[in-house]
Amino acid sequence: MTTAHIHSLTHGGVVRAAKSAIASPAKAAMRIQRVIMVFSFSGWLMAIVRNHRSRAQLARLDARLLADIGISESQRQAELRKPFWKARRPG
Repeated sequence: MTTAHIHSLTHGGVVRAAKSAIASPAKAAMRIQRVIMVFSFSGWLMAIVRNHRSRAQLARLDARLLADIGISESQRQAELRKPFWKARRPG
């Protein structure tokens, strides 16, 4: 499933939830909670994919390129040993 698919599904869910809020507030609250869960899950899934890609790129760098970006071999190995769900810290 691509990002566009996820966006169209979640956007459609937001529109449906907003329309039903007028008719039934209790049902709307449950739908909104589900939409929030979808957004959270899709964000988590995209972060996992991003981590996998960046770690795969990091694994392919040679010593010269690592030195250029200021990362030691031990730092690279520590990053590559992290589980796939573990996100990088920003900054």
